[in-house]
Amino acid sequence: MSNSKFAQSPYAVVEDAAMPYLPDESLGQGAAGAGYAPAVPQGRLEAAKRRNERALMAIDGVEGVSLGRNAVGKEALVVYLRDSSVKRRVPLQVEGYPVETSITGQIDIQRW
Repeated sequence: MSNSKFAQSPYAVVEDAAMPYLPDESLGQGAAGAGYAPAVPQGRLEAAKRRNERALMAIDGVEGVSLGRNAVGKEALVVYLRDSSVKRRVPLQVEGYPVETSITGQIDIQRW
């Protein structure tokens, strides 16, 4: 049994968190399927996200965690925040990767 928070379905990968994770590769016809490179390579950054996501989500005001890039194009973890007051409680780096923050407001989960 996997410790992954992701549940496989034939159409998408669904994350049991504040925001669903729908990688282009799982859809078959996404940006990666159309000949474009994925926005962020998978691998060590994804593993760092999985190891630290629970701790980041435990910070009051954190609405979600994803993969992305910072302003200079370096791989980064992206942490979605309810408001700007939460930013001071979020680490600047996780396992050597920079942490970018985005103020999204409260994110409500919708179940299909």
